[in-house]
Amino acid sequence: MISVNGIMWTEDRRWSHPELKMALMNRRFFMPAAIASGLVPGWLLAAARPERVQVLRGDTLTRISRRHGLSVTELRLWNGLTSDLIQVGQEIWLKPRYTQIPLAKITQPRIKAGRWKNIIAHHSATPNGSAAIFDEYHRVAQGREHGLAYHFVIGNGTNSPDGKVEVGGRWLKQANGGHVRSAEYNSCSIGICLVGNFEKTQPTTKQIKSLIELSDYLKHRMFRGRLKFFVHKELEKTLCPGRHFPLTRFHQLFS
Repeated sequence: MISVNGIMWTEDRRWSHPELKMALMNRRFFMPAAIASGLVPGWLLAAARPERVQVLRGDTLTRISRRHGLSVTELRLWNGLTSDLIQVGQEIWLKPRYTQIPLAKITQPRIKAGRWKNIIAHHSATPNGSAAIFDEYHRVAQGREHGLAYHFVIGNGTNSPDGKVEVGGRWLKQANGGHVRSAEYNSCSIGICLVGNFEKTQPTTKQIKSLIELSDYLKHRMFRGRLKFFVHKELEKTLCPGRHFPLTRFHQLFS
């Protein structure tokens, strides 16, 4: 049972009265109690949830997740977090937001069911670059018919804005990748390249946020969780994407 405005609501009356619905929507009772009771349907809990909250003194991601009926992983994904450290006054988003990725272009091609099975993350192993620069190199110097070997490139602020997600021709044409040696993996794996050499430096904060958003959208929105996440060196003998890439955190988010 839960108490709303002095009225005790039993399970058989839980959503039969508009006053209870309005009370939840107006957040006039303590949400964790209702969540723990199991009486709050998911659709109503989601509707009542604010878009974002500010971190209060003593808050942790775990406390915020429990307070709003979410998982810590969801909070990490939606906020581009690579650690659980948060600060008082920081804004935490409680709903998915895709502000770093070009949704219109990503969703432009018609995608066949079962076309893609994996996401493979790379670094360019160069200090600078962009989709256009890599496309010319792959097309002219390497003689690749489809040019840019990756489906997406995430800039580091050198030749394209920091964190900008560039959509390659292979994605728009739904063509096989050319980003690993294995023809089998190229045929079913989405290649995402972050500009930079992460053997020497770390990816930028904006690059990581963009990769999290892009991977989350592809895996959970477009392909309903079916995609597996890898980095290049997990599949072939290479250092890519470098020792400074936060591999453990990405596996926590997407494995």
